[in-house]
Order: sequence, then C-alpha cells, then structure tokens
Amino acid sequence: MRKVIPLAVAGGVLVASGGVFGVSQAMAKDVEVSQDGVPMKVRTWSGTVGEALQAQNIQVGERDQVAPALGEKLADGQQISVRYGRQLNLSVDGEKSSMWTTATTVEQALAEMSIRDESKLSTSRSAAIGREGLDLNIETAKQITVVVAGESRTVITPAETVGQALAEAQIEYAPTDRLDPGVDTPITEGLTVAVNKVDTKETTREIEIPFKTVRKESSSLPKGTEKVDTKGVPGKTIEVWTERFENGKSIENKMTSSRVDKQPVDEVVLVGTGSTATPTPKSTTPSKSPSKAPTTSSSRPSSPPSKSAGTNAGSGSGSGSGSTGGSPAVGSTCQASMYDEGQMTANGEVFNTNALTAAHKTLPFGTMVKVTNPSNGKTVTVRINDRGPYIAGRCLDLSKAAFSAIGNVSQGVMTVVYQPL
Repeated sequence: MRKVIPLAVAGGVLVASGGVFGVSQAMAKDVEVSQDGVPMKVRTWSGTVGEALQAQNIQVGERDQVAPALGEKLADGQQISVRYGRQLNLSVDGEKSSMWTTATTVEQALAEMSIRDESKLSTSRSAAIGREGLDLNIETAKQITVVVAGESRTVITPAETVGQALAEAQIEYAPTDRLDPGVDTPITEGLTVAVNKVDTKETTREIEIPFKTVRKESSSLPKGTEKVDTKGVPGKTIEVWTERFENGKSIENKMTSSRVDKQPVDEVVLVGTGSTATPTPKSTTPSKSPSKAPTTSSSRPSSPPSKSAGTNAGSGSGSGSGSTGGSPAVGSTCQASMYDEGQMTANGEVFNTNALTAAHKTLPFGTMVKVTNPSNGKTVTVRINDRGPYIAGRCLDLSKAAFSAIGNVSQGVMTVVYQPL
C-alpha cells in the first residue's frame, strides 16, 4: 500500500496540473500584427493592444499610428495595425518645410499632399521612405491656359517660366511673334499665356511728283502771248510701306522708306514782252448776212464753222456759247483732260459732248474760259457748266468737242494755258 498511495497522489497532482494548463491555453488569443503592412501571427495572453505589442517588443512613438488604440481590449482573432511615422524634409518650389507621414513610398506621400503627377521630383516616385525619413525636392506642376492665334488649350507644366512651358508643350513661335506675358515671366497657377502670331507684308508705291511751272519774260515774243519753251515732266517717288498683321488682323501700316526715283522737270513758259504783233488785215468783202455771222472766230474765215462750235448743249439752262480760235490765253498752266460720258452736269444741264463746255472745281457756272494748247497754238473758248476734275495736277475737264478743237483726243490729257474771261 505504501507504494500505491504515492502513485495515487502523483496521479492527482498530474491531473490538477493538466487542468491549469488547459485553462491557460483557453485564455490565449491568436492575433495578427501588421507593421507597415507586413503581417505576422502572434499568440498572446495580453489583455490590451498595447500589452500585446509590448509582449512582442514592438515600440511605438507619438507619431506612429496604431489601430485599434493601445488601450483597446484585445480579442481573439484581432488585427492590429502599426504604421510608423517618418519625417519628410521638403523643398516645394524652393520653399522648405517638413512633415510627418506614415507613407512608406514617395508616391504614397505625394498622394497625401495632392501633388500633380506632372511635377518634377528629386527622387523616383517608387522610392521607399525608411523610418529614418527622407529629403525630397519638388517642382510642382501648374495648370495654365495657352492661347495660340486665338485658339485656347490647357497645359499642365512644372516649368518655371513661360518660355520653358511653351518649349515643354512643343508650342512653336517665331522671333517676331508677340508673347503676353513675356518668355521670362514666372509660371503661376491659372496663368493665361497669349501667343500672338505676327506677320508683315511689304508693298511698293509709285507717287507722282508734280512739275513746277516757271514763267520767264521774253522780248522775242509779242506782249500778251506765251509759249512753252520746255515741256514739264512729272517726277516719281518710290515709297515702301510695311503692313503689320497680328493673328491675321491688320494693326499697323506705315511707310518705312522713300526715295526719289526721277526728279521732275520744270515747265518753262516764255511770256512775251515785245511789241504787239501786227494784226492780220480783215477781208474787204462785205458779209452778205452780217446779222447772222457765226459766233466762232477763226484764222481761216473762209472755212465753214465746225460742228463743235455750235450753240452749247443744254442752252435751256446755260447761257453763252463757246468758240474756237482767237488770241492765245494768258494765265495759268495746268493739265486738262477730256470726258465724254453722258450725264447730268453739276449745274443741271444734260451733258452734250459736241458742245464747247468744261468742268472746273471753283469757277462760277457760266464763266467763259479761253484755253490754249501751247504745243500747237490752237485756242478754244468754253463755258463752265460742271465740276471737276478731281485728279492732282489737273484743272479742267474739256468736252470732247473742246478737246478736239485744240488737241488730239487720243492723248486724253494735255498741257494747256487757261484764262477766265
């Protein structure tokens, strides 16, 4: 029996010990602890999250993130997340600062800061951030609007200046184009950049230089007569004009150069100062009908009167008739042109190309004007019934009949001397 009792006692002790162990195992908890996303399985008898971490020698600081909180009661199957804080020393667009983050990569940290993907970084986006922290330089991308020749587009760029932004966006412009603002302007969020396309067009103009009329006295000519000694010739100026276009619209047109291509030649008119010429003797043959003598005067009295020397057209509203022949006009020298288009004249008459009439800019209607062609000495007297001409250098517009009386109608324009009567 001595041997039996000790064995029984021993058996009782073993049974009791086994019961304690079973209770202990029943109180254990299986939990998962994740450190910066790396999980591990842990069996613990701790009552709180903090005790469980301490039992595993996991130290957390005030900038680390633990979920659930350290004081939370621990349950079987609990998941504990530990994310360690890391210090980032930043330089953003040249401004230095520091921040704490639990991100383990640069890309995660940039997402927390809302930094655009187009921004420039001093390191790779996929670079890891150790618990010791990281120095990071960032040139942030900014959104700007670029208007090229009136068409807008949005550009997101990390460039520092307008010139750099346009180059990175492959927006080409010529040296003559105008940028607003300029190429060295710093880029800011929301900036609008206008690229104004500038073109130039050069044209050449020929400008007539009027000749001057020089009057010289001559004793070899009878007094009261004139003669063109040197015919006047207009000169010519060459002007170069440059027109500037911006985005297809003309904004400036100015003369950039001018040169005289040909100098004008003065017209020299000799004015007679000699003795009066002996008049041509009149015919002694009496006129059969003196009261019906023609109103025209001619150096050839036996010739029949010209059709153009008849009564002025539109005589219902005008007065007086023109005539051909007579002494030369004494007065101003100018260019006279011919017109023969049917129309109403400025004084209300119906224009008659066969009448001896003319247009002048200022002489009163009805004024009789003697007009002489100095190149052949022929003279005609016309009545003013219209206004014009409005071309530089011209003083008279002669009807076709008046022009043909003293010149060749194929010329269209000729130099004349005219004298209001």
